[in-house]
Amino acid sequence: MSNPQNFTVASELVGRRTISQVIDSMPRVGLSKGAGLALFCAYFFSNYEVTVFSLVIPGLRSGLGMVAADFAWPVVWNLVGYAVGAYAFGYLADKFGRQLGLRLTFITLGIGGLLSGFSWNVESFSFFRFLAGCGMGAVLAICSAYIGEVAPANQRGRYLARIFLFQAPLLLVAGLVSLPILAAMPGSAWRYLLAFGGLVLLVVPLINKNHLIESPRWLEEKGRHSEARSAASHLYVGAGGEELSPDAEYLQETKEKSLTGPLRTLINSGLLPRLWLVLSFWFIFYIGMYGFYSYQTLILEGLGITTSNALFITVLGRIMPIVSAIGVFAIIERFERRNIVITGVMIFALSVLLMVLGWGEWTATVGSLGTTLGIAIMVTPAYTYTAEVFPTSVRGTAASICDGIGHLGGAVAPLVVIPVLASYGAVAACWAIIVCLVVSAAILLMGVKTKNRSLEEIAADI
Repeated sequence: MSNPQNFTVASELVGRRTISQVIDSMPRVGLSKGAGLALFCAYFFSNYEVTVFSLVIPGLRSGLGMVAADFAWPVVWNLVGYAVGAYAFGYLADKFGRQLGLRLTFITLGIGGLLSGFSWNVESFSFFRFLAGCGMGAVLAICSAYIGEVAPANQRGRYLARIFLFQAPLLLVAGLVSLPILAAMPGSAWRYLLAFGGLVLLVVPLINKNHLIESPRWLEEKGRHSEARSAASHLYVGAGGEELSPDAEYLQETKEKSLTGPLRTLINSGLLPRLWLVLSFWFIFYIGMYGFYSYQTLILEGLGITTSNALFITVLGRIMPIVSAIGVFAIIERFERRNIVITGVMIFALSVLLMVLGWGEWTATVGSLGTTLGIAIMVTPAYTYTAEVFPTSVRGTAASICDGIGHLGGAVAPLVVIPVLASYGAVAACWAIIVCLVVSAAILLMGVKTKNRSLEEIAADI
């Protein structure tokens, strides 16, 4: 395999360790508890923004006078925000530092959520959902990239899996707590539930020199060697080691400095095939995922499930992420991440197939739960994989393009599923969803392997 010129690492002295080697030698992630709390809140509130929308629809009808056709606008603009925020903040994180990217992400996510609770019409609500979407998309890309850069090679996936493990039951509790609030304050509860997302702003001060520190790998990439050594030593001490002497312990990583921006570097570095592969996976997968979950109740009804049972099955599916989070936490560093993602996607596809077989409500229920299980299995390793397959100099930009633009597949989903559902029925719609899922899994099968490999080794494998 050839090394892209911009990412070649040369040793000045033999027998000493580079910044990356020091990080990979740590027994655990050296971030503080404050940093862990900040990252947890970012992921939690990003996912909360997704789950809360369906709960506040009745309140939006009465509070803003929204009708069925109006709900398309905040959903579409939220998805557009995913793409815009992910790319913009990812680019800035590559160019000016991970701390700036994280700060912009947290602030935009919090402001978008908070102001959504103060909306006065459809247009203002759609704009605030766009702002929230900018933060949501950036969280998935930048936070995953950041974790990958500060974690040792055998802990990148496990650290993120731990966050999802703890947030899954908390999201379920948040949904259950919302129900009595909505019942007690039917006219205004939607505002409080949406504004609750603004609490993520409270962790912005944790982006500092003690908690969410600047990425040592990014600092080294930019030639800021002294700061990189200090940041790496901070992580090493946080992981339980002794403070390292910069002169005695570190080997400077010499790299040809790129004079172009992250996007141009990405285009000229030979990484375009990898970018297209991961982007294609996400885009096609999101067509299938959003196509199913956006219209899950209609699909279940079309398969012969009564409306009341369809709603019950939909709600019951929210338990599955808790079950899968435990399993993913246990296996994410034991098996190739690419293969775990493919397994989750195929469980999703086979579960939809089980529903199509028409063997009654029991199989439809099992199939519906299986779809949620499949997604919950693949999501954590997929986010980790998307960030770790690109070099440090372009990681934020590349991961943001893949997941951000990939989310536009969700905007395409209605154009694929609705015409099929209306013209040919639920069975045909399910087959269209299955095809999208199988194709996305086949695409990722061609991806690079990452298990127990350093980020630098993965970057060179093109």
